[in-house]
Amino acid sequence: MTGRQNLHTHTIFDDGQNTPMEMARAALDAGLTSLGFSAHSTLPYENDWCLTDETIPPYLAAIEETRAAFAGRLAVYNGIELDGLSTQDTSGFDYAIGSLHHIAVDGWTPTIDLSAEITRETLETYFHGDENAMIEAYFSQYDEMAKNPKVDVVGHFDLLCKFWETDGLFDPEGYVFQECAKAAIGRLVRAGKIFEVNTGAMSRGYRHEPYPCRSFLHTLKAADAFVTISSDAHTASAIAYGFREMEALLRDVGFERIWQFDGKGFTAVPL
Repeated sequence: MTGRQNLHTHTIFDDGQNTPMEMARAALDAGLTSLGFSAHSTLPYENDWCLTDETIPPYLAAIEETRAAFAGRLAVYNGIELDGLSTQDTSGFDYAIGSLHHIAVDGWTPTIDLSAEITRETLETYFHGDENAMIEAYFSQYDEMAKNPKVDVVGHFDLLCKFWETDGLFDPEGYVFQECAKAAIGRLVRAGKIFEVNTGAMSRGYRHEPYPCRSFLHTLKAADAFVTISSDAHTASAIAYGFREMEALLRDVGFERIWQFDGKGFTAVPL
């Protein structure tokens, strides 16, 4: 590899715990050669984990300050994690990671990853306990992401099964989950989207596999999909969590290259 990169990170400007400067220092110490910040985009409801119209300017200024401070040592990019519900303008950002943290049903948009309790409540309240119906509704939302030219990278693709190992919610190997996910993968691959191999749930103790799980990595390989590696770091200590293991996993699945951002676009680099 020519160098390691992480494009999915969070800071004190959204729901992260460290400043951009602290994250950049950690990235340099971890041997990364480039780092992208990807704050959660604005949402149409009040919350405490996303950018707001007021915090976007200081966020961008802080990234530029970090970029200047680490020039020549670490390439720094300003990205955005664009939620499926967001209408935020992405101009002024280097790239966008598209993520689905909600599920649209009956005019409501409950979150699916804040806690197992909230996810179970969503299942019971909006889908009457029918896991298959909730799975179908969740993955159908990738239709819009595939059509969205703003989105470069698909974030934590199978996030719906975040609580499978800890609470038995949504078996990713189940028939309906597999079929819906594979159909969504097909649409996204045809649209030219890059899939991140995300170690965030591993670093936080929810999963032993990345997003997407190994079976979907095989699906992605069979579809000639583009992949990149990220840690979805919300702390400096997780900045490059599991990267060596993910490189080995991707090679084992059959991937020979990953895609990285170079400041202008995405290019392939050998694993």
